[in-house]
Amino acid sequence: MGTEDQEKTLSAPTMARSRGQLGSAYAPGAFFTFEGGLGACVSLPDFSITVDDAPVSAVTKAQIILRLQEVWQSWFTRSYAVGTGGRQIDPRQCLDEALLRGPTVAPLGPDRLAFLSPLRMGYAPAPLTFVCNKCHLFRRFESAHDLARNIERLRKTRCTAADAKEPCQWRQLDVIFVHWSGEWMPATPGRWEWDDRKNILRLYGEECSVCGKSDFRLNTGSPRIGQWHFYCANPTCGHKGSNEWRQNDSFTTEVFRDNAGRRVSERRMEPISYRASSAYYAQSEQFVLFPESEQHLMAMLEPQNQSELAAFIGKQFRFGGGELTPEEMKAALLAAGKGDEWESYESVSRMRELAGGMGDADGQARMDKELKKLVDRWTTSEPPLVRPRVDLPPAITAQLAMRDEYTSRFDPFVLAVEHEALNRGKLSAVPDGTRSKFVRFNHLDNDLAPKDARKKTAQETKTKHLMTRLGIADLGLIREFDLCRFTHGYTRVSATPTLEKRNQFMPVRLRLFEPLRNGKRPIYVVTQANEALYMRLDPCEVYTWLRAVGVVDLPEWSEGASVKLGGKILEVAQPFGRFFSLLREGEAGTYRYVYTLLHTFAHLLMKNVAELSGLDLGSMGEYIFPLDLAFVVYRNGTTMDLGNLSSLWRNEHNQFLERLLMASSHRCNSGRLCDTAGGACPDCIMIPETSCIAQNQLLSRAVLKGGPPPREDATHKGKRIPGFLEVLNASDAR
Repeated sequence: MGTEDQEKTLSAPTMARSRGQLGSAYAPGAFFTFEGGLGACVSLPDFSITVDDAPVSAVTKAQIILRLQEVWQSWFTRSYAVGTGGRQIDPRQCLDEALLRGPTVAPLGPDRLAFLSPLRMGYAPAPLTFVCNKCHLFRRFESAHDLARNIERLRKTRCTAADAKEPCQWRQLDVIFVHWSGEWMPATPGRWEWDDRKNILRLYGEECSVCGKSDFRLNTGSPRIGQWHFYCANPTCGHKGSNEWRQNDSFTTEVFRDNAGRRVSERRMEPISYRASSAYYAQSEQFVLFPESEQHLMAMLEPQNQSELAAFIGKQFRFGGGELTPEEMKAALLAAGKGDEWESYESVSRMRELAGGMGDADGQARMDKELKKLVDRWTTSEPPLVRPRVDLPPAITAQLAMRDEYTSRFDPFVLAVEHEALNRGKLSAVPDGTRSKFVRFNHLDNDLAPKDARKKTAQETKTKHLMTRLGIADLGLIREFDLCRFTHGYTRVSATPTLEKRNQFMPVRLRLFEPLRNGKRPIYVVTQANEALYMRLDPCEVYTWLRAVGVVDLPEWSEGASVKLGGKILEVAQPFGRFFSLLREGEAGTYRYVYTLLHTFAHLLMKNVAELSGLDLGSMGEYIFPLDLAFVVYRNGTTMDLGNLSSLWRNEHNQFLERLLMASSHRCNSGRLCDTAGGACPDCIMIPETSCIAQNQLLSRAVLKGGPPPREDATHKGKRIPGFLEVLNASDAR
């Protein structure tokens, strides 16, 4: 980049949008138009000397880095895997070169990343290509500075159309060429090729091959963009090279070099409108923010702490284990610098021996209780001074070993830890009088309850009844659902690591944003603490429904079992694969049916919230905890929270729950067409993909109301499955 262009870039203007918009739809590399649809622009990082650091703690930054390392490695593994013996994939086709060290992923450390609050975003006009509406003359400029320098000459260009009396009527060409390498370029008559003799990349065809002139016209008469074509503007020539225009990706061409001629289909760019969604996909992740008091939970998710994670899972889902020996407890306490705790144990042990020697059975029993209290305190403290022995089933040990098949937002281990953090920080918070951190709808706090005590009691009684009919064990309002969302890069053509083109899979390149002036790569971070609805289903009712459906791998479980249902579900968990690569039609599995039930229920809740609260579907989000049979629906926004969800409950309360049971809430405007095609479409249970955590996958109204099975279920193909609410309310006793 020349000095002139550098000055232009560093002084690029900034736009004013909400933080949520700037951190996603307007992140660097995105194309957009301002109000009125005139003037296409591309977003740029804000190259100001001062940066808008995100107000997040060091622990939150560590969580982001942990997620980034997992995302980058998962993306590379999935993208690189499309290569075959006869078609090798270069690592640079998969991941930004800044993240690579040869053929391996080398994640950037915190010293090379800038965690920014997306308050300002730069922009520049693009593409700088123009076509006359009448004579079709084509002009292209290299930069905004180049355009400004030549703008008067452009305006005065004589139009050569037969009926033209004025200068050319220019319009900005709204078509660009994009490639899954993440590159884009404006339209141009030339085409990128590799020059074998000079060993350089060259743009061939910028001059007419017949007369040598460099002026061209663009024929845009065809309704198909791909069939537009350039032809020579020389009136005595008019030569056209082809009936359609084509362009090769310069980045991929340079990667292939001498092999570029043999891999043309992999280099070919696609002409599309810059308004098309495939021109830009911001890559974002989100996670529940851990409260300060529970930061140690995050450490369990680090790769080197798998044994601590296994112990947590064992304790959380009540998998038993043998008793610890005194030698094991002593070693753990001394290693933790708690020798005084062990001395207390030895002192009580001696007192127990004395009582036994004196034949004092009661005294011995009292000392046994004291010893048990000590051990319980050591093993249940957070973090535990002595880790209890946990004997995990082999199936869960195997699940731990295959965690790389999940992405973080679907990793059952990560979600179990996050739910526990949410439980400790919000759900189990002690009520503080008028406003609780989490207010259960069947046990209202003073702020949300009717002022009349009799009305409050009647409302809560009705709520409990409706919760039973809906199979809900816990339901309430989280006053502040703490969530962190960050955008770390982008792709083009596809939002996932692979893309099928011309009967073969292509690697999609994940690109980082351009470096800031300080050389660091920006990560745009948005935190929020908005109202949310929390719902947890009754495990007994879920198990009864799974048995009625007839899933093939349903584990043995009963309400009185020592192990929680979530632990049994984990034993038979099935990964969806990175970016749903393994989500294909197969046998009816417990884990996928549980996820589909929770996901569909969350969408039903969101649809009803949108209808009654004034919130748009696109302004909400969801978070699913499959092992805990729970989910959260939250207001996804960075503007002032106006209390829509709390107002919804105050105004509608039980009418809102009754709507979830109504047949009209489970119908689809597409009718039978949707029912026979999986029971999910935009006319019923689907929501905007910006709000959906799972790209509208694993959804079906049938899991709630009954009907043809979800499209992933091959076991019940051509049959009818019972719905969760259908099984739940089969008895009139309800």
